[in-house]
Amino acid sequence: MRHYLKALVIATATFYIAQLAVPTVNVGASIKNYALVIIAIFLIVQIINPIFSLVLLPINHLTFGLVMFTINIALFFSLINFLPGFTVGAFDFPGATVDGVILPAVNFNQTSTVILVAFVIALVQKILHIIFE
Repeated sequence: MRHYLKALVIATATFYIAQLAVPTVNVGASIKNYALVIIAIFLIVQIINPIFSLVLLPINHLTFGLVMFTINIALFFSLINFLPGFTVGAFDFPGATVDGVILPAVNFNQTSTVILVAFVIALVQKILHIIFE
C-alpha cells in the first residue's frame, strides 16, 4: 500500500512539474479532470509500462530505452484523445541564459510539445523514483 501511495504522490508531483515547465498543458478548471489525469499517469506507470517493459525487453535494451520512450509518447497521445478537457497546445519557448549558457528560442508545434511533455514526465519520474527509493 505504501508503494502505491508513493507512486501516486510521484505521479502528482510529476504532472505538476510538467504543467509548470510547459504552460500550454491545459486540464480545465475541474478538480475531477486533474484527478483523472493523475490517475491515468499512475496507471500507465504502474500497470502498462511494466507489461510493455517485460514484453519488449530485448528490443528496449538494444535501443537503449528508446522503445519505452516511444510508448510513453503514444500513451500520452491517447490521454489527450480519451480524457475530457485535457489538451496540449503549441508552445513557444522564449529562450534563456543559464550561467552563461544561452538556450535559443524554440517554437514547438502540438506534436513536438506532446513529445516534450512526455520527456519531462519521464525524466521527472525517474529522478523522483531515484530520490525516494
